[in-house]
Formats: sequence, C-alpha cells, structure tokens
Amino acid sequence: MKKITFLILAVLFAGKLLQAQNIDEGRKFLYYDRFTSAKNTFNKLISSNAKNAEAIYWLGQTHLRQDDVAGAAALYQKALQDGVNEPLIWIGMGHVELLQGKKDQAKQRFEQAITATKTKKGDNPDILNAIGRANADGPSTVGDPAYGIEKLKIAAERNPKDPDIFINMGINYLKLGNDRGGDAYEAFNNALRIDPNNARAKYRLGRIFLSQGNVPKFEEYFTGATTSDAAFAPAYLELYNYYANRDVNKAREYLDKYVANTDKDCTVDYFSAEYLFRAGKYQESLNAAKAMETGACKDFPRLKVLYAYNYDRLGDSLQAKSNIDAFMSTAAAEKIQSTDYLFAATASKKVKGSEQDAIKYLTRAIELDTVRANRIQYLDTIAFLYRNLGQHDMRLQYLIQSYNLNPAPSDFDLYNTADAAISAAQYKMADSLANIYIQRKPEQEFGYSLKVRAAKLADVDSTGTAFPAVEQYIDFLAKDTAKNMSKIKSQYYYMASLASDKMKDYPKAIEILKKVQTVDPNDEFALKAIPVLQNAINPKPAKAAAAKPTAKPGAKAPAKKK
Repeated sequence: MKKITFLILAVLFAGKLLQAQNIDEGRKFLYYDRFTSAKNTFNKLISSNAKNAEAIYWLGQTHLRQDDVAGAAALYQKALQDGVNEPLIWIGMGHVELLQGKKDQAKQRFEQAITATKTKKGDNPDILNAIGRANADGPSTVGDPAYGIEKLKIAAERNPKDPDIFINMGINYLKLGNDRGGDAYEAFNNALRIDPNNARAKYRLGRIFLSQGNVPKFEEYFTGATTSDAAFAPAYLELYNYYANRDVNKAREYLDKYVANTDKDCTVDYFSAEYLFRAGKYQESLNAAKAMETGACKDFPRLKVLYAYNYDRLGDSLQAKSNIDAFMSTAAAEKIQSTDYLFAATASKKVKGSEQDAIKYLTRAIELDTVRANRIQYLDTIAFLYRNLGQHDMRLQYLIQSYNLNPAPSDFDLYNTADAAISAAQYKMADSLANIYIQRKPEQEFGYSLKVRAAKLADVDSTGTAFPAVEQYIDFLAKDTAKNMSKIKSQYYYMASLASDKMKDYPKAIEILKKVQTVDPNDEFALKAIPVLQNAINPKPAKAAAAKPTAKPGAKAPAKKK
C-alpha cells in the first residue's frame, strides 16, 4: 500500500514538475519575444487543464505583448466565468482594465490578489511582480507607475534574486518621466548585478540611450545583449531599425540574425518586405506587402506604413497619404514611432491643401517624442509649413522654440530665425539675432545683410535710423570693392535718396554721393544728381529780362504822335 501511495505521489510530483517546466519554457519564449511559440506552449497546457491559472495568465500576457487587449480580456473573462477564480487571473484582468482606463477597478483587483496570497512571511513577491508588470505596460498616461514601484520594492525585499522585478521597476520609473531616468538606469543595473548576462536588462538600458540619441552607448548595450545571449532577437531588431536608413548592408546583417532567432510569423514577413524598401526595391516591397494582406497577416498593424512608404517613392502621393493616415488614426499612440509622424507630415505636404494635417502630425510628435533632435526637426518642419502658408508669426514662434531647444544652433538656424523675425515685423529681435551672427561669423556677409534688412524696414518714418546698419554693411563690403561695387553703390543710393527725398537733407545727400564717386568716379547717377542737389542748396539767380532797345548815339528820337 505504501509503495502504491509513493508511486501516486511520484506521478503527481512529476506532473507538477513537467507543468512548471512547460510554464518556464513558455515564459522563455516570451522573454525572447517569440510570441507564436509562447502561445503554442501555453495553449497546450490549457488544453490539458482548462483551469491552469498560471498558463492562462501567461497566455493573456502574450496577447498583451502583441497589443491584443481584446484577446487578453476575452481570455481572462472566460477564465473567471469558468470558475478559475485565482489571484493571477485577477491581476491579468486588472492589467487589461488599466489599459482600458479603469484604474480604480484594476487597483481593487490587485489589492484583492495581495490579500488572498499573503502569508505569515508577508506578501507573495510573484504576485507583487505581476502587479508591477501590469502598471509598467502601456504609455505614461496608462496605469499607476508609482503604485507599481511601491509594490515592486516590497517584492525585491521578499525576493532580491529575481532580475525581472528590477526590470519591471525600471520600466515604471521611465513612465514617471525623464527626470526619473537615473532611477530606471539603476533598476536595470540592479537586474544585471543579479544576472550579469540578462539580455533584456541590457536591452532596456540600450533603449534609454537610444531615446537620447547616444549612438555609442545604445550600440554597446544592444550588442552586449546579443553577446550575453545570441538568441535574443529584440536587440537585433533594434539595431536593424537604427541602421535601416543609414547602412542598408549592415541592416541586412542584423535582419538576418533577427530572422534566425525568432518565430517565422507576420513580423518576419513584414521586416523582410521592409528591407526590400530600404534596398530601393519599391515595387518588390509593395508586392510583398500585398501578399501579406491577402493572407493571415492582413491585419498586421504597420502594413499600412509600408504601403505608404512605397507609394511615396513610386510617386503616388495620394495613396501614400491615404495609407499613413489610416495607420495613424487606428494605431495605439505608444506604437507610433517618431519617424511615422515625420513621414505622415511629409506625405501631407505633398498633397495640396493638406498643410494643416502635416502640422497636426508634427505637433503631436512634439508632445510625445522625448528625443531632442527629433523634436527640433519637427519644430523646423512646422515652421517651414507656416512659411508656405504665409503665416509669418507662427513660423517665427516655432523657429524660436527650435532655436531655444537646440544646444548648438547652426549658422543656418540663426539666419533662418532672424529672417523669420523680419517677415513677422519683429525687427528688434531680428537685429539682435543679426548681431549674434556677426559676432559669430564676422567674415560672412549674412549677418550684416540681415541687420540692414531689419533696420530699413524698421525705419517706417524714413528718418534715417537705418544709416548706421547700412554704413556697417558698406564697411564690410569695402573689404573687396571690386567684387562688391554694385552692392556698395546700391546701399549709398538708398542713403542718398532717403536723405534727399524724405529728409530734405541735401548736404547729406551730396556727401553720400561723393562717397559713391570714391568707389566709381564715373558713376552716372552721382554725376547727374550732385549738381541738382547743389542747385537746390544755392539756387542760381534767374537770367535778367531782355533790355529795351535804346537809340544809337546821334540818332533822332521818334516824333511823338499828337
């Protein structure tokens, strides 16, 4: 009898061990973003035991990692209806509710799960980690990252050897804003202190530096992730995405490594088709996208983006705009890449009358994108669109934002902003920017010409207030009189005409025209104008009227009539 009992216990133990191994296998697939393999593993477990709460929970997490909120919601709701009333399922449902904006309902489920699993030793760290994972998901506007961090800190105290706790903590810190980036960095490094070869921790660190545009650092961490674990496909994909627009051959190497280490699914089909676009094979890429649309991948979210890019390169602006608009109107905000906004704006610019659409996309991009270089590009593009629309005040507004955001504005940035200030009749601002340009590049003409343009337009009463700026410009031009003679004379003509016609200061006008003659002694305008001006100062007396004829000496005077 005892032998039978031990045999039964051994079988039960082996079953639980096998189940745990299968759960771990599925979680490993999820760690690698191999979603198809993860789903297959968890589905097999559920088909063997429909009330396997752990398998149901992780299957739902796989749906959520693929942005299938509806699929996860249906799965968890069915489990609850079927009597799988377990804490992990409550947390899974709470996770869904966070993504649906039902924060209070979700928190109630989380607290219920904590209470139900509490022991004499304290809270269950796996339950707390699942709650932290739920709050880490989605954009910064979703969930309660502070609450998630609070629970994860307790989990870390209860189980300080689980790197996943610190990875979820780091993601929650990132959701709190850029000022918590240091805390996120420390959390991911804590995960590496536990497991120095944790590829996902290195990957998350790479994502931080990618958002900052720090190429050496993000390459270091993404490459480090693949060195630690050559099968970690997400890092290859990030490197492919970075090099896709910069080095098509290098991008191909990373794409091949990604394909070799991931499930053969719609994502692989998509990036293979996208590579054809990057390689300049637009029609082939378009055909590959159409093939995806006719099969199981017809609902792949970025398929519309690929259509848009290819139609744009093939010269069909209307189709390009239609497809990118369709994507932007349906995709979750966190799934829209910074380049999508810029492309959507570019596509809109090519369709007459769609400038406001372009501005709308770029304005949204500014709100969401934390990469400074990208935000500067968006601001500059909006300014360009307002210039085309003739809205000079708005153009200036966005160029000022771009200039202030840029830690090292270029000479062109300075010139462009000053030019916009002139167009917007902000002459004092234009003068200040022109002076900065002159200080920065005194050997270039642009600063002086900007200063003169602003000064002339500011002199609305024609009182000569622009003369100092004009004279400064002439002094610069006089460094090469032969080359700049026509420009020098043109500036003198302006001053002479203003002095003569508006100010009625004829001596001043003559003085200026004589300066023209020092540059060109034969200048016809000066030769003709100076005498006229001199006469205006000292008019010559009019010629005397002709005298009546007088009698010649000795001649008789005519006889008077009686």
